[in-house]
Amino acid sequence: MTMGARAPSPAGRHLTRAIWLCVAIGSAAACEDMAVALGPDNNVIVTNQATSFRLQVSNMDNVIDATSYTWVSPDSQAKILHRSLVPHGVVDIKVLDPNSLVLYQGSLVYETDTITAKGKPGPWTIQFQMKAATGKIDVTLEKP
Repeated sequence: MTMGARAPSPAGRHLTRAIWLCVAIGSAAACEDMAVALGPDNNVIVTNQATSFRLQVSNMDNVIDATSYTWVSPDSQAKILHRSLVPHGVVDIKVLDPNSLVLYQGSLVYETDTITAKGKPGPWTIQFQMKAATGKIDVTLEKP
């Protein structure tokens, strides 16, 4: 009688499949970029003046974060200039007047110029939300 290899039992086959599945999932997860918050590597520059507000962020790589700024708008409207480039992920912006009225809301799109709705002059809130964003942000709000 010849001694040969035994076929694995059904329970053994399931265990082997489960191990290979765990290895495959772990390998796929290791290949993904880790999500990071905005930090010093992103060269965040905020210019907040009486007639304009500007946010510049560079070197974003899978950034997931939210931040907001207060700008005292001298007018009831503002011109918004987008010079951002976000090839991966999304960066949303929301502009609210002192009464929390949403004057503008949208995603940053490269080279877009627009005007906010009319609101009350005074301290406006400018919110940015980054969702797995890669690229750069360059947004200016200024008196129209």
